[in-house]
Amino acid sequence: MHIVEVIVGHSSTRLPPGRPDGHTHKWTLFVKPANREYEDFLDTKLIQKVKFKIHETFEQPERLVKKPPFKITESGFASFGAVVTIYLNLPNEKPRSIPYELTLFTGDHDVQNEVQKLAIRSEDVPQAYLEQIRRYSKSKKRKASMISSSNDEKSPQDNHRKSQKMTPSEDEKMEKKVKKRDMEFDEQYEKKKDKKEKKEKEVKEPKEKVKTPDELTKKLNECEDPYVIYKASEFLLSLPTTTLSSTTFNLSYDLTKCDTEALLEIGRILKLKKTKK
Repeated sequence: MHIVEVIVGHSSTRLPPGRPDGHTHKWTLFVKPANREYEDFLDTKLIQKVKFKIHETFEQPERLVKKPPFKITESGFASFGAVVTIYLNLPNEKPRSIPYELTLFTGDHDVQNEVQKLAIRSEDVPQAYLEQIRRYSKSKKRKASMISSSNDEKSPQDNHRKSQKMTPSEDEKMEKKVKKRDMEFDEQYEKKKDKKEKKEKEVKEPKEKVKTPDELTKKLNECEDPYVIYKASEFLLSLPTTTLSSTTFNLSYDLTKCDTEALLEIGRILKLKKTKK
C-alpha cells in the first residue's frame, strides 16, 4: 500500500481595528507538500485539484482550485468548520474529504497545520506517480493521521488521539462541536451585519430635526386638517400634562414639558395627510 503525504492547514493575520465590515483577520486555507523543501506543488501530477468548502455566509462557499497553489484567502471575524476535499491524480481513487477547524486566535499572526496521510488502495500505481509521492513526502519519523480510500473523514486536529479510529460517540461530539461553532459564527455574523446596516441607515437617513415647543404649538393652532387634528388630539391626550375641558371640550397642553421623543411624534403627526374617503 502506498501513502501520499500532504499538509492541510491555515495561516491568519490580524487586521487593523475599526474596519467598516467588522472583519478582524485575514486568513488562507491551504494544501501543501509534506516535504518542506517545496513551498507548493509544482504541477497537478500528484494532486489533480482541491475543493474548499467554507462557511455558507461567505460568497461562493464551495471553491474548486484546479492548479497549484491549492489555497483560498478570505477575511472574517470568527472561527468556523470547513471541509477540504483532495482529488489525487489517479483515475480509480476516490476524493478524500477532511473536516478542518479554521480557528482564529488573538495574536498578530498564526499558522496551524498537520501532515495528513492518504492511503492509496489501487494496486497498479504508475511508476511516475510513485516518483511524485516520494518527491513530496516527508520523513516517516513524524506522526500523521491517515485518510483511507474508503473516504473516511478525519480532522488534522485529531492526530493527538491515541486511537486513529473514532468511535460513534466521538463522531457525535465532533459534529456537535462543529455545529456549535457554526452557530456562534452565524450569531456573530448577524450582529455585525445588523450593526453595519444600522450605521449605513444613519448615514443615508439624517436624524430628524426636533422643532421647538413654540413652533409645534403654533402649527397645531394653525392646523385645519380634521384628520391631523384628530390624531394630534389623540396623542396629546396620552400626555400627563394635557387636560380636557368638560364644558368647551378644548385641550389644554404645555409642550415645553414634553421630552424629545414626544416632540418628534407631534412633528410626524403634523406631516400626515388627510385620508382619502
